[in-house]
Amino acid sequence: MQVSLIHPDYVSGCWEEVEPLLAKSISTAHGRYTMDDILREVVNFHQHLWIVFDEKEIIAALTTRFMDYPRKRILAGQFLGGTRIMRWRDDMLVTLEKWAKDNNCTGLEMTGRNGFEKVLAPHGWTPEYVVFEKMFKEKENG
Repeated sequence: MQVSLIHPDYVSGCWEEVEPLLAKSISTAHGRYTMDDILREVVNFHQHLWIVFDEKEIIAALTTRFMDYPRKRILAGQFLGGTRIMRWRDDMLVTLEKWAKDNNCTGLEMTGRNGFEKVLAPHGWTPEYVVFEKMFKEKENG
């Protein structure tokens, strides 16, 4: 397994394989992002595209971004999709932690479904809060 950050100049060469991997997580954004939005942000390096490949097959993709809060810089996981997470999880987390430290981040953050607690807890991640949302119906807007 290999984890790689994809330079924006090379995104077009792998996007056809990456797009279906990220599609499920994009669907949980509830209209905040489309796949075109993600592609645009990755190409402009507002989000970073990471891939996991096993020999020549891309088996997972993740996007991250730097969150510059007033007092901290955090590397935030945005969208994730793929297979065999337990085979590449460790390498991905080590790589992301190094990337975060190399870019003056004080930590990492990620939102995701409850199942990620099992995946991340062995690496020192703790669930700090759950994100709930209420979306307004169209006629309630303004």
